[in-house]
Amino acid sequence: MKLGKNILHIIGNTPVVMLDGRHTRGINIFLKMENINPGGSIKDRIAVAMLEKAEAQGELRPGMVVVEPSSGNTAIALAMACAVKGYRFIAVLDRMVPPAKRDKIRAFGAEIIFLPEFEVGTDTVKYRIDLTKEIIKAYPNAFSPMQFENQINPHEHYHSTGRELYETFGDNLTACFAMAGSCGTLTGVSRYLKEKNPRVRIYGVEPVGSVIFGGEPGKYLVQGAGLTFVPSILDRSNIDVTLKIADIDAFRMARKLARYEGILLGGTGACSVYAALYRLDDFKPGDNIVVIIPDSGERYIDTIYNDAWLSENNFSELVEENTTEPGLKEIITRMGCTLNEF
Repeated sequence: MKLGKNILHIIGNTPVVMLDGRHTRGINIFLKMENINPGGSIKDRIAVAMLEKAEAQGELRPGMVVVEPSSGNTAIALAMACAVKGYRFIAVLDRMVPPAKRDKIRAFGAEIIFLPEFEVGTDTVKYRIDLTKEIIKAYPNAFSPMQFENQINPHEHYHSTGRELYETFGDNLTACFAMAGSCGTLTGVSRYLKEKNPRVRIYGVEPVGSVIFGGEPGKYLVQGAGLTFVPSILDRSNIDVTLKIADIDAFRMARKLARYEGILLGGTGACSVYAALYRLDDFKPGDNIVVIIPDSGERYIDTIYNDAWLSENNFSELVEENTTEPGLKEIITRMGCTLNEF
């Protein structure tokens, strides 16, 4: 049992869960469940690390305000950390952030600057970064960790996430699949694992439409992953294979895991799980594969798990038909109740 003097001290050492082997051809696929962190995502790790490094260097001092561009998870993690440390926090978000993320940020007492309206699926990261830098320049009392440029991001994943994976699997880990967003996780984890075991294979995953690993830019609805530029903290030297996954495949995988494995993932984790299953031919029975799961599907109940949202965004083929027996429907209606409609 973890014992922490405050909520920040129970970040990390997240569990690993194995997928049902009946669907993996005897290959062992494990999920590193970062949603178990107290703030609900892998970003808890870097939020605390970036703040504490800035405090140690004198860049962040009592009375200052922390400002950060985010797709939601880093903002939630920083809002939580700032609540504990006593800093005012302002998140810079686009308007496509799901209500569950917005509400959690506000619950920690933080404020939100929302961008202007953009076409659905547009990557607004560069706009968020530019706005944050303008604020920092105009207000000397403001500080931004700026996760896309901060070397503490991959450094923390090297020393925590990567270390934990090696402590769990040792030299028995065959491959690791990780999503590319800010690229801190991918860079830090790949560096640590390759140093310990050069034979381990690292797979970098991004949405179709992201250009981190090349290709043409495009729109995508998987949140918290992919970029229209290559972040400066990315180190590709330890990445063996890069993959691009379409929104529809990620969303289908997320819903399938919820229905048949009882595991509720966000779109980023679902992308990586799909990638691992798509590349099963790379492995043999008994191999150990780990997929890093950045957050939970609870933050996307209003989007990828919502039939109306799927239909509105041209994913209606993922909506399952109602198979309730006519007799049950008749009873429900006669008693004045409704089925799956609130």
